[in-house]
Amino acid sequence: MIVVCWNAQDTLRRCLIQLLEQDHPNYEVIVVDDGSTDGTLAVAEGVAAAGGELEIVRSSRNRGCPAARNVGVRHARGELVAFIDADGFAAPDWLRRLTARFDGDSTIGGVASTVFFADNPLVLNGAGGTVNRQGWAADLSMNESYETAQIDAEALYPMGCGMAFRRDTIERVGPFDDRMVNYYDDVDYGTRVWRAGYRLTVAPDAWIEHGVAGTDTARKRLLCERHRMRVVLKHMSTHLLGRWAGNELRCLADAPAPERRQKLAAIAWNVRHLTSALASRRRDRHLPRPPERLLDDSWGDGFPAGVPPRAEPDPVRARAGIEMGDPADRGQLLHGWFPAEELGERRGRWAAAHAAVLISLDRPARRLHLDYVHVPVDNGDVALAIRRIGSGDPLASVWSTRLHWQHAARSVENHPVELPAGDYEVVFSVDDGWLEPPLNVRRLAVAVAAISLEESFDAGPGGLDMSAPRVEEQLVRGWFEAEQFPTGSYRWSSDYAAAVVKVAEDADGVRLRYRMPPAPGGNLTVTFTRLEEHEPALSWPIPWQPGDWRDETVVADLAAGDYLVGFQVAATWSNPQQRETELPPENRALGVAVAALDFS
Repeated sequence: MIVVCWNAQDTLRRCLIQLLEQDHPNYEVIVVDDGSTDGTLAVAEGVAAAGGELEIVRSSRNRGCPAARNVGVRHARGELVAFIDADGFAAPDWLRRLTARFDGDSTIGGVASTVFFADNPLVLNGAGGTVNRQGWAADLSMNESYETAQIDAEALYPMGCGMAFRRDTIERVGPFDDRMVNYYDDVDYGTRVWRAGYRLTVAPDAWIEHGVAGTDTARKRLLCERHRMRVVLKHMSTHLLGRWAGNELRCLADAPAPERRQKLAAIAWNVRHLTSALASRRRDRHLPRPPERLLDDSWGDGFPAGVPPRAEPDPVRARAGIEMGDPADRGQLLHGWFPAEELGERRGRWAAAHAAVLISLDRPARRLHLDYVHVPVDNGDVALAIRRIGSGDPLASVWSTRLHWQHAARSVENHPVELPAGDYEVVFSVDDGWLEPPLNVRRLAVAVAAISLEESFDAGPGGLDMSAPRVEEQLVRGWFEAEQFPTGSYRWSSDYAAAVVKVAEDADGVRLRYRMPPAPGGNLTVTFTRLEEHEPALSWPIPWQPGDWRDETVVADLAAGDYLVGFQVAATWSNPQQRETELPPENRALGVAVAALDFS
């Protein structure tokens, strides 16, 4: 196992301790200090002095990651050679599971680890990688939850933090390209492994946690620009190079001034090193290229497109609610969220097909408040689940529902829950997110403006008044946005809608102000159920009736307390593209319009 390190005094000790605790029966650890100027060497020597069996090799100057890898290979004696970065923290069985992938299959020349973020260890940093036609690399399953990630069996390249090769593969492929100071050397090497006639597979159970630095520096962007160009110049087929060069010129012309300068610097570097790239190309000209299935067929300068950025949770700052547009609440994002943006009059975040946030309750909660927006087309329900962190079965839902698609610019829901104090994960997921290229290249589930878990509904007495500001604290599900008529506001329901009301004193009557759709849809049934119970305390049917607003009063026997009021219609009405020419157009599926409900 070769550990390449440069100024890694903060992470190296943990890295080495976990390597020395591997359950593999036979291995050696080689530490290559690539000219560090901090206490990296002292950390390695301290671990060795404490009894750790290490071979420490020090370079006189910093030459870069691939050069350090080559130094390590020259000192390695094993039949299999594994690499891990100094900020990589291996699981106790990592090496055993990684090397087991080679058993019985001589076609496998390299194996990629499954790498997680050390500060978010249920989310993948990557499991192997791919490149697009323009040469941009992306780690597979990057920023995805391990629970839902579909880890590929093969990859074009392995992540440098956790990869292994056969000794004979290294001897055939040759050394790492040390002109690549950092970044893309693993992309180049994986490509060369495939071209040498070997396969590169992924070990889904060989786990590493990676202490990735969160800063995307100008230096890193420059290195990625120039090295991905070098990989293209070395390996792209001749008939595609012309198109690649044309796209590069277009991207250069369209780039903002700082990026244009960066691209020009990368081009200049590749011109200076063109001779070595062409020599490599000439040497490998008769070798096959990697299988097309391992490549992404896009030509975009921004790759990978549609991938949510990395989340950096800060559990200490978690609270009972989250405002998605508030930068202070970013620490509650676990995975799957895109940057904040405008959602009509509010700010929020779009969720990928699977996304989650962290909620911490100091007190029990009885209400889940959700302010969100659906995707613009019916792409199926969004599953919403709450899971207790730290429980015996952390993947089991303690509460769940489904957010049914509605043709609405905004949806507000408040669901009754019974949650004790503690830490929770709120998870959103869809079977297949909405995607509509080229305008939308993100695979989206839902946009969320706010989530909170409250101690009570605090509905206040007086029933349901769609004109009152507090009504948004009472709506449970199934309501469209408020609309105006001369005496106030009302809301249309879908096929089923519900709200919570408070009966302050025992009531013997209920009055409902409502309106039916303009054409027969279906009869309406109104039910009252106490929040703590399951059997309805009151239920009455209302047949469809044409016309304007109506007031209907029904005799009731309702004891004081909080009730869930449900509005269920047998069938909804809509009129897309005004198919019924005598009636107004309506894209929504409408049930009943409600203005108010009160008690006597």
